[in-house]
Amino acid sequence: MDNSDGPSVEGPAFAEKVREAEEATDLLQRHNWDFKASPKVYALQATCDVAAKEIILIHDGEIQTRIGRLVMLGAGTVFNLMGPESARSIFKDTGSHAFDEVNRQLGSRGLHDVPAFERFARAQEVTFYNHTAFYQLRDLVFWSILHGGGLFPSGFAKFAQEIASGKIIHNALFTPAIRSKDTARPVSMAATCLSVSFPTSVVEWMEKPIYGGMVTETIHIVNLLTPRPTTVSHPYLPLTGEGKVSLNHHPYYLRRFVGVSPKDGLRGPGVAPEGPQTKLE
Repeated sequence: MDNSDGPSVEGPAFAEKVREAEEATDLLQRHNWDFKASPKVYALQATCDVAAKEIILIHDGEIQTRIGRLVMLGAGTVFNLMGPESARSIFKDTGSHAFDEVNRQLGSRGLHDVPAFERFARAQEVTFYNHTAFYQLRDLVFWSILHGGGLFPSGFAKFAQEIASGKIIHNALFTPAIRSKDTARPVSMAATCLSVSFPTSVVEWMEKPIYGGMVTETIHIVNLLTPRPTTVSHPYLPLTGEGKVSLNHHPYYLRRFVGVSPKDGLRGPGVAPEGPQTKLE
């Protein structure tokens, strides 16, 4: 999003911004979400990308809990992170205990074991705040216009598919203490851990991050923990290890997947983000 976590005005001026965002959203919806009908919805520039993910998935056959810590690259003041989730998800901020324990038992340094991660290793810590859930497309569009972030058509199309399939779009803000506005020299940010739990009878993997204009690939470490042995494979990461670990006094079978994958929605070399590149008044 742009360099603000919301409109810089309040009172009647804020009410006017709400009215303008509502009008732009209505226009877009009447034209079946064709961005050309409402140029205000276009994001002006790419400012942030997920560079690396370390994930623990705990699946007991009925409930899946995903604990994640992300490293992002960004140029700006305030950023937001959106992603599809189950409509029955429970979100909790959590510490790094699970990662510390699993990596200790495996003799691993986590993401630091991956050579490609070293360029992001000195990331500053950031905390997610102002968590929001979008249940329909107009909520997502309205919020994006009001807060000045906008959307890229490729990302919007992906979120539209997810909402149509019964998912919600979870959104959270984060702000670095040390900032850069130069897209050629973005800052590296490590987010505090977030836990998401929801009912499911099968293992559900995370989608690939959508390209945000900063890095074209994502470094992944995914640890699948199950109470019984499994042969489940990851859709785009290789299996790099198996074993048994204990977490919170519970024994688990572990399958570990590590790799680097291209992002979804990649644009070709030199191809600018979709849509207007100058700010519209």
